[in-house]
Amino acid sequence: MPTPPWPTRSTTQRARALGLAYAVGLTTVILSGAARGQPAAPAADAAVRPGDDFYRYANDVWLKTMPLPQGRSRYDTGAMLKDQAARRVRDLVEDAAKAPASARAKRVGDVYASWMDVAGIEAKGLQPLSGELAAIAAIRDRRALSAYLGRALRLDDGTNSQTDGLFGVWIHQSFHDADRYAAHVVQGGLGLPDRDDYLDASAGKAARRDLYRAHVAAILKLAGFDLADVRAGRVLDLEVAIARTHAPADDLADVFTTDNPWRRADFATRAPGLDWAAWFKAARLDRQDVFVVWQPSAVVGAAALVSAQPIAAWQDYLAFHLIAHASAALPKAFGEEDAAFLGRLSGRPPATPAAAQEARAQQAIAATTAALSEDIGQLYVARYFPPQAKAAATAMVENIRTAFRARIARLGWMSPATRDTALAKLAAVRVGVGYPDTWIDYSGLTVRRDDAYGNLRRAEAFAYRRELAKLGRPVDPRDWLLAPPQEVGANINFSPNALQFSAGLLQPPFFDAGGDAAANYGSAGAGMAHEIGHSFDELGSIYDARGSLVRWWTPDDLARYRAALAPLAAQFDAYCPKPELCVKGQQVLGESSADLAGLLVAHDAYVLSLGGKPDIVKDGLTGDQRFFLAFARRWRRQQTDAALRQQIATDTHAPGEYRADLVRNLEAWVRAYAVAPGDRLYLAPGARAQIW
Repeated sequence: MPTPPWPTRSTTQRARALGLAYAVGLTTVILSGAARGQPAAPAADAAVRPGDDFYRYANDVWLKTMPLPQGRSRYDTGAMLKDQAARRVRDLVEDAAKAPASARAKRVGDVYASWMDVAGIEAKGLQPLSGELAAIAAIRDRRALSAYLGRALRLDDGTNSQTDGLFGVWIHQSFHDADRYAAHVVQGGLGLPDRDDYLDASAGKAARRDLYRAHVAAILKLAGFDLADVRAGRVLDLEVAIARTHAPADDLADVFTTDNPWRRADFATRAPGLDWAAWFKAARLDRQDVFVVWQPSAVVGAAALVSAQPIAAWQDYLAFHLIAHASAALPKAFGEEDAAFLGRLSGRPPATPAAAQEARAQQAIAATTAALSEDIGQLYVARYFPPQAKAAATAMVENIRTAFRARIARLGWMSPATRDTALAKLAAVRVGVGYPDTWIDYSGLTVRRDDAYGNLRRAEAFAYRRELAKLGRPVDPRDWLLAPPQEVGANINFSPNALQFSAGLLQPPFFDAGGDAAANYGSAGAGMAHEIGHSFDELGSIYDARGSLVRWWTPDDLARYRAALAPLAAQFDAYCPKPELCVKGQQVLGESSADLAGLLVAHDAYVLSLGGKPDIVKDGLTGDQRFFLAFARRWRRQQTDAALRQQIATDTHAPGEYRADLVRNLEAWVRAYAVAPGDRLYLAPGARAQIW
């Protein structure tokens, strides 16, 4: 389900708990029959009884013939789809660099070419950073330091996953005024991945800190700083102090803990030490009166460190992070050191020259995407996602909405008032299909074919200005959040109440606009319904129809819901891929319930799509058989034993074979495959999970 880099369980839960746009790359997808332009999926394994092992009945031929690619610990058809999307994007970008057919393509091609101009980057050395390094060196007092920290403020996505400045700012719908955007101040400023990397006294974490100190010293030496080892020690000590102020992961998982409104005047009294007037002015936030402080301990603690820590330590810290942030746009020695450090940190062997060259191209694609994601998205849509695909997917979404309406209307665990609220929320949810209604206009962004670093900084400034311009304006529920259209992903947003499914996801074999409806509903439809279902389970129970933060379930609703989940938890507790290795039912319960909702509602929607007529038989299979076969094929995966064990230990999603086994809870599956008592997967009607 997650997109690379694969989020940890805490990241997944945090994003959903906070009502963020949750990026999802559905691990799905070969359907029965041939999709257009795709090889036919292998036939089901006739040697396996569907009622005994439906996952292997659907997938055994694939599992026996698809080797695990070298260097990967897991591989599935979702990964294949991502690989396909990556190849397409690379072709589009490289074509744009060679022979642009429009102003949009020229922008894309010029940014890519600037990053691939290794010789030009080498010749410039550190000259592109000279002005900013001089500004850091000129800091003499706390006011100047505060102003620089304000100018260095960067955008964050609310999960504290990309802010390498001391703070980040996240512009998002207010949780209490759904008509307005709010500026959220979030913690940041660490070079190692996690707070515990700095605070854990274990030998393993201490070794990671030693690697980081050596990396900081190496970068500063390359940049010509004297006493690099001493400076690196100061940088690490300062980051340890910053880490001590950071909120722990448990706090980040609770939106009620992180939702802390402060007025601008409050910062000086609640968080003394930083010159907040200078910071707000430099950050261009001085006209904003109300903020949401996501982690008060980090704001208070970091402000105190601005006052308490020597200016020289801050200068070393800021210089290192400036250079590290730009390392890929600097001479290759900086990029090589950065790659080597990350390899040492993760235990990966050094890259071969060929791999390093390929990594450069991937880096250039990533940088171009970061700068011009929706320009690339428009190029992608024009070639790979025609209007009829958007129309077909939109029609499927509306059938799913209709099917959900019928399911919610008869839910036994919801009280009447809660059910009414759920139906209002369902009616209000905005579902974006394929791409945004309004694309970002990058015509005001200056792009130069010979200026990788300049393109990086100008693109960041462009995005920052664009986000700040939202403040004071009404919320636009059509905002396309997180996954660019060309990526393989879906977004669920509790606040605002919206979902999006990307053009990159809605491709054969996951979704084929001209293909088999049964297969489309069993694969893409079940994935869509899964995400919509989270709006009406415990994750979505604290956000109303407008995305405001409010508990709209009663305590009795919650108790009845959890009681209805118990049989499903028991089913998953009984799944053991190895005698000593069993799934943890409670750990996977939320996602498994959403899987079941997706399966049930998608099947209802498929039946609706037939307009009361029976589906035809294709490839010897009835419509229901093709529907359930497509669902089971969503979950096929090859993975190492270590990857399986890690998944069961940490992931909120069960292994694919057990997600496929959810079909045993549906009478329609029992009838479609003539499953009978005595078959291993057969469940008597009273033993089936009755949640949705």
